[in-house]
Amino acid sequence: MSSGAPSEPTPADQRIDRLSPEALVESFSRSHLLRWFIVALAAHLLLIGAFSIGSIRDMLDPEGAATRKTEALAAAKAASAPAAAAEPPAAEAKTETTAAQSAAAPAAATETAPQTPIERATSEVAKPDEIPTAPDDLGIGIDDTNIQ
Repeated sequence: MSSGAPSEPTPADQRIDRLSPEALVESFSRSHLLRWFIVALAAHLLLIGAFSIGSIRDMLDPEGAATRKTEALAAAKAASAPAAAAEPPAAEAKTETTAAQSAAAPAAATETAPQTPIERATSEVAKPDEIPTAPDDLGIGIDDTNIQ
């Protein structure tokens, strides 16, 4: 029953032979991948644009940006030093005050504001008797923990 003619192709061979490269990637071209990529790109552009309005406005109006910056600095100074916003001293008193302030500056730098318990605990230096001894207070060295 064997003849010298080639055997007939199987159904799997027939299917593969009938598919062209375009037909093989057709399912990918019909997918929603490109649509979701465009949606994600639009969302990113929208968010970046929304958070960049101030920078864009400053680029388009540099004089207004300088004005807004000066106003913000003035407001910050006024908020941080309400007593300094009171009436300024006379010119003679100003030089005396500046000299007194420069002399008192080192003394003021050493004094600190009262600290909270957390600030005290995280910034205080250990006393010599609190520093662990070698290998450590538990009596376990690093070699004892690395058992092989």
